[in-house]
Amino acid sequence: MKNKLLILMSLAMMFGITSCSRSYKIDKTDFSLIPYNGKETLVFKSTENKFDTIFLKGFEQYSAGSDPLAFFPDKHEIYRLKSIVSDPNYDRYLNGKSIIELTAGQDETIIWFDILMKESRFYGKYIYSKTEFDSVPISSLNIDSKTYDDVKIFESDGSYEQRDNYTERFYWSLSQGFLGLDKRETEWRLIKKYVP
Repeated sequence: MKNKLLILMSLAMMFGITSCSRSYKIDKTDFSLIPYNGKETLVFKSTENKFDTIFLKGFEQYSAGSDPLAFFPDKHEIYRLKSIVSDPNYDRYLNGKSIIELTAGQDETIIWFDILMKESRFYGKYIYSKTEFDSVPISSLNIDSKTYDDVKIFESDGSYEQRDNYTERFYWSLSQGFLGLDKRETEWRLIKKYVP
């Protein structure tokens, strides 16, 4: 009888300890913030007649603990679009990057952008709550003869503006994704999206 009571108390204690952590999931409607199937190739052209390509390499979905020192950390779901992009400082490609990532927060989804291109990097605010993201006004952007009417323009906060690869703003279409960016004297625009 004592053994059964001891086992029952141990199980109750273990359940109590492990229930101290929470698991946060991304709201299913927020997956639409990433308007890609994950295998596209994006081709960009600059006003200096240079070209750059971003290769999308599929999605990665996992959960990560919020506190590496906690015995039972909260788990946050992460959904990232893997990509191969140009190094903003050297003439080479960087593997293992993510152009956009969604993370389940305690109250809402968090959106992370990592905008890199040839000789260009967005150093400004790159982490947005879903509420902050939704509060960015929708604008129009013309690229060649095509008009995008669902564009959010993310302005830099001036961080690292002394750097040569400093980017002033980038453009995100709700239906098409990353459309380009502006540097001081150079603009990069999406000219072709290859969808397999």
